Amino acid sequence: MSGRPNGVTDLSLSAPDLRAARTVPPAAAIDPLPALFGAALLIGLGCRLFSGLNAPLWFDETFSAEIASQTDMAHLIRWCLGELSGPVYYGSLFLWEKIAGNGDIALRIPSLAASIATPLLILWRGHADVRVRLIWAAIMALCPFTFETATQARPYALLNLLATAQAIAFIGMIGRPTRRSTLLWTSVSALMVLTHYHAAVICGFQGIAYLAICRMRAIRTWPALVPLVPMAIWMAFHLPMLLRFASKDTVWYGLSGPDALWTIPWLLTGQRWAGALLLAAMFTSFLLDGHAAIGRRRPWPYTAGETAAVIGGWASVAVVMGIGFVVPSFSNRYLLPYAPVLLLGIALWTRHMMRFTPLAAAPLLCLMLGSAVSQLGAYVRNPHDDFRYAFNFEAPSRWLAAQGVRRLVLLWDNPTASLPDPDGHIAAVGSFFLRRAHVPVDTIVPSWPRAGDPNLILTNLAGRRRDTAILWAYDASVPGTRGGVHPWRIPRIDPLWQCRDFGRPPIAVLTCVRRG
Repeated sequence: MSGRPNGVTDLSLSAPDLRAARTVPPAAAIDPLPALFGAALLIGLGCRLFSGLNAPLWFDETFSAEIASQTDMAHLIRWCLGELSGPVYYGSLFLWEKIAGNGDIALRIPSLAASIATPLLILWRGHADVRVRLIWAAIMALCPFTFETATQARPYALLNLLATAQAIAFIGMIGRPTRRSTLLWTSVSALMVLTHYHAAVICGFQGIAYLAICRMRAIRTWPALVPLVPMAIWMAFHLPMLLRFASKDTVWYGLSGPDALWTIPWLLTGQRWAGALLLAAMFTSFLLDGHAAIGRRRPWPYTAGETAAVIGGWASVAVVMGIGFVVPSFSNRYLLPYAPVLLLGIALWTRHMMRFTPLAAAPLLCLMLGSAVSQLGAYVRNPHDDFRYAFNFEAPSRWLAAQGVRRLVLLWDNPTASLPDPDGHIAAVGSFFLRRAHVPVDTIVPSWPRAGDPNLILTNLAGRRRDTAILWAYDASVPGTRGGVHPWRIPRIDPLWQCRDFGRPPIAVLTCVRRG
């Protein structure tokens, strides 16, 4: 694979030369692609803006808010070393918070900006063929996973932007393996891994492909590996904490089942069956094209870089999802680092099909537009269906503040709560909204009970003080959660406790205050 197939355009990171793109067939004079692309950007923007920008910060977002609100770099680093993700997102949010503050919308602006920028980056530098750029940018704008992540103060929108930039850089590096192009790829890859460690899987596959395809030319670019050094140093310091989370005693996932496979077509197109049929057609086409190329009947229609990028993406999906079938470790969001190259594969295949059917892109984009319009309608009609309204400490904290609470007994009921927390991170997260509202509170976090009834443990610890409240949060569907075995029943133990559950089954966010 050291060369590229005859008749295939070489790619680089230089500005696209539209004059070098393949000639558009005469039938494309009425090609609806530009109009569909414009509609995709417009509907995609609407879905991002209405996907929960005003929703409460949910539990995970509160960690981001607390990290961003740290007063200095030393505290920021200590918090980052206690998180599962790398420091790039949290460091950038920390700097942004010093400008914009720690209000809900302010903390979500960086993710919204990254989500909007992703299809624009594709349109600008995504590919030498304008049709590939338009299709890739359109389906990225309409991809359902990009809607929710756009309004979360979490690393995922930034991760998607970096993964897109990495795919572009990788194809350019394969087409022109210079130190400059390799340095761009290693720099983006390092940022990507230090945003979310699952990105290391696709980085590894791409690195292997680079060596296999470019060989000595790749080896001569070894100085471009410099950006990987600080990445490796940080990961070495962070590894002990990650290993603690990998313990079987702290697993909060179940084993993946066959239903998990439906995640892939939905993630890419917003439709399960239609997406599955699309992927089946693509794989069939790739096999036929590969067989024809091996038999020298016609050339392989994709460049070496395009081929390696897409294969690396699917290999990464297979590894991460495959492990989830053996060890409880998989969540849908772990596919995000690989989604951009999978969408690129769809765009490349659609462009190839346009040689035979000039309107090949129209059914796909119309399907995704319809799905996105339906989703936008749901966002507008029922904004409170967002899971963040059922899994947050913000609404409970407002109620507790109104009760004059000055002492809080907090239980985050999850197997991960059994891990050591010497710096009091759970206490800080649980009291974040009270402190943001300038309500002084003393937060007490008991050890996570591996046995026993949390109802009794919490009421005994809270005592009879009227300024003391209980905040108990759990997801009963998570294996090992004590609330799944002993659901909340505090008022039945002592009628003087008044309780409100701000969650929705199976999630409980229980707040209790004492009336006597």
